[in-house]
Amino acid sequence: MKRIISVFSLLLSVSFSFAYEYPVFSTVLSNGLKVIVCERPTGEMIEVQLWYKVGSKDEVDGIRGMAHLFEHMMFRGSKNFQGEGSIYLDSIEALGGTVNAYTSFDRTVYHQTIPKEKIINVFKMEADRMDNLILNQNTLDVERQVVGEELRNGENNWFQRMHNVVYDQLYPTGHPYRVDVIGYLDQIVSFTTKQCQDFYDKYYSPNNAVLIIVGNVKYEDVFALAEKNFGVITKQIPPLEKYKTPDIFSDSLRQYEYSVDFPVQIYGYMIPKPAVGDSDFYKFLFLKDLLFTNPNSVFNKEIVQDMQAAYQISPLSDDWSLYTNYCELYIIMQAAPGNVKVKKAINTEIQSIIDEGMDEQIMKDYLQNLKAQRTLNLYQNDFIASELGMAELYTGDFQKYDEMINAFEKITPEQLQQTATIYFNPEKFKVLNIKSTF
Repeated sequence: MKRIISVFSLLLSVSFSFAYEYPVFSTVLSNGLKVIVCERPTGEMIEVQLWYKVGSKDEVDGIRGMAHLFEHMMFRGSKNFQGEGSIYLDSIEALGGTVNAYTSFDRTVYHQTIPKEKIINVFKMEADRMDNLILNQNTLDVERQVVGEELRNGENNWFQRMHNVVYDQLYPTGHPYRVDVIGYLDQIVSFTTKQCQDFYDKYYSPNNAVLIIVGNVKYEDVFALAEKNFGVITKQIPPLEKYKTPDIFSDSLRQYEYSVDFPVQIYGYMIPKPAVGDSDFYKFLFLKDLLFTNPNSVFNKEIVQDMQAAYQISPLSDDWSLYTNYCELYIIMQAAPGNVKVKKAINTEIQSIIDEGMDEQIMKDYLQNLKAQRTLNLYQNDFIASELGMAELYTGDFQKYDEMINAFEKITPEQLQQTATIYFNPEKFKVLNIKSTF
């Protein structure tokens, strides 16, 4: 390792650790790009992910939907990779790989699974679209038409249509998650190429990104390729300050009664959730999973399986967030009299936890199942890359990839009892009643 560091002494400072028993190396290029390499010596396909620390939280009124639109425009071509259609998608597939991307409130991630010998091709393309993306009127017109079609398709889905109406009433003015990631069509159709260029120049820079590679590679080779292709990019963005957000814990929802044009009734539980870094963050996630969202959760068993009083419980919010957000839990039931028994069952169970504490065996069973599932996921390069990326983005340290599991193991029944009292108290629940118009 000393030999490698001396070779790159002018360029790199290398750190070393292990993730899931695989060696992981990281460095930061002189332009601020962090590179993380997990050497997992199995198979010929590797995972390459590029995480940009930009999402819809970084938009202002007038450009709502810009971050998601960029996810599309980044596939259209750049100075040295031009062509018709989604040139990046076509190029990766021609190499024998697959490629996709997604946008959230906090991040935009481009990910590809490729044959390891094609890594140089992918690095060239990713570096070029980081520095030389083509942002002309044609690219803008084509991709906002695609996004507009996504929005219209959502309007054709009863659940998405309902959620859009609900979401617009959730967050107070000034909250970075105030607008759903996909944005507003009336603003998207009004974007100018200058607005797009300004957004690109502000957020798509090396010092606002993390490059992650997992698979049968050698970190020395990857670092050298990264320096050759990304190290020459000079554009920088100034440090981004954290937003000052309104307090949603004391905020009152603007609307509690909604209608849906589908033969169901829905209770929407809107529970303010602490952000990553808060001392209650992992305790909240643990209790939320135990009660609502894992397949064997208390309410999946009681309400969906045993009582057969609901079709399903649908979570519709990010667990990991840089800012406080609403944990959205939608309990979908038949549109029929008597559904209030579901609300009563939830209130009774949570009140028993507040009064008597959480069953320790339920906690142990869930942890055992969670660990088993994560062990199976270790066979997937994309899972490991995503875990490293989430840890890096949300904690500032990719070596905390297993912090959630470690935190869960230390949580006591008494702590969950306290968490139930603070966050899940039926007296504090914000419950939406969404009724069918049929």
